This record gives sequence, C-alpha cells and structure tokens, in this order.
Amino acid sequence: MNKVMIFDLDDTLYDQLSGFEYGYYRHFGDTDIGVERLYRHFRLYSEALFEATQTGELSVPDMHVIRITRAVADFDIELPEEKARAFQRDYEYAQQHIELSATIVEMLQYLVQKDVQLGLLTNGESDRQRAKIKALGLDQYIPESNMFVSAELGLSKPDPAIFETVGKQMAVGASDTYFIGDHFDNDILGAMQVGWKAIWYNRRNRPQTDMTQQPTKTVMTEKALFEAIQNIIESA
Repeated sequence: MNKVMIFDLDDTLYDQLSGFEYGYYRHFGDTDIGVERLYRHFRLYSEALFEATQTGELSVPDMHVIRITRAVADFDIELPEEKARAFQRDYEYAQQHIELSATIVEMLQYLVQKDVQLGLLTNGESDRQRAKIKALGLDQYIPESNMFVSAELGLSKPDPAIFETVGKQMAVGASDTYFIGDHFDNDILGAMQVGWKAIWYNRRNRPQTDMTQQPTKTVMTEKALFEAIQNIIESA
C-alpha cells in the first residue's frame, strides 16, 4: 500500500511562535523575559489546562486568561485580567495571518505529486483550529474529509481512540501510516499506541519524556523533516 502521512497542526505545519511574537512585543516587549522563554511557559500551561476545557471544568476563555497569567507569573509579573484578555485578542489576531513556510509548502507539494494520502489531526476547539486551517490554505493539499479536530470528535490526543477513529475514517492500515507532530506524549506516543509510525518534529528541543519508546525518526528543523519524509517515500 502507499504510505500515509498525517500531520499535527500547531508547531508542526507552521511555527506557532510567529503568532505569539506579535502579542509578546505588544504587551511584554519592555521586559527581559524573551519571547521564546515566555512561549515555552505559555505552551506548558496551555497543554496542562487543555483537558479541563474538554471536560467542561474550565471554559476556553478562562483558560486563555489563566495560561498567560501563570506564564508571566513565573517571571514575577502580575497580570490583571483585562490585560490577559487584551493579550489573547492580539494573539488571536496574529493567528489569522499565519503562513506556511516555503519549506513546508514544498514538502506538501511533493507529497501531493507523489500521490501520498494526507491527513491532519489537531487538538483544539473547532472554530479556532478551522480558522488556522483556512489561514494556512491547507485545503490545497489535504482533503477536507481527512482533516480532524479533537473537539469535533469528542476525543483528544493522546487517547488511542482518536487515532483509531481517524484511521478508520481514512481507511488506512496502521503499518503504512506515519504521524508527524511536535508533542512527544500527545503526538508520538499516542500514534505509536495504535501501531502507527511516528516522526517527532522536535522544533523546540524538548526533552523526550519516555526513553523506552522511540519514534521512527526525530528531526529538529523543517528541512530535516522534509528530507526524512522524502527518504521514506523514495524508499517505499
């Protein structure tokens, strides 16, 4: 069978830091935190709070306030709620203007030319993730029927059930399917639990949380990701 490539969205197909930078420099540019340092803390709190938004324990707007408030608190900055909400508005504005890099465009064009079946699986709210998909123009490469958002499925990564659901809907075999993502637990371990192969795009140089589980390939740059995918396709 032909290879199948299913991608995560945030910090995989596009650099999520690019949108965060806009809000950072508008609200925290006069601090010495550094945009990448604050972004790492922001992502950690975002990921830690995500499950509570799925169970209804926490509303999404409140999660948005809490994650940036706690992130800057790690650097001894007390952020009033109205300023946290203003940051979120700027962050959302920037996300409407995100773009695929030239390397990612070239990679997706290559995969389409090679007739590789493509899919996308992302955690998050439907409206927000669909808006990103539209801004990035991903429907040029990935069929609408192969794009999956966790909120629409009632499941989220790393639950094996969400990978199984996607596999069934795309009618793909586990041994031919590769999942590409940036989060080791959610993307890599989740995909491997259902027998998929996994490429860890470790864009932020995060530590591997489980050394007993090894992805098919680990890369740290878009160029290396494209090369790894080319090698897989050309050797098929």
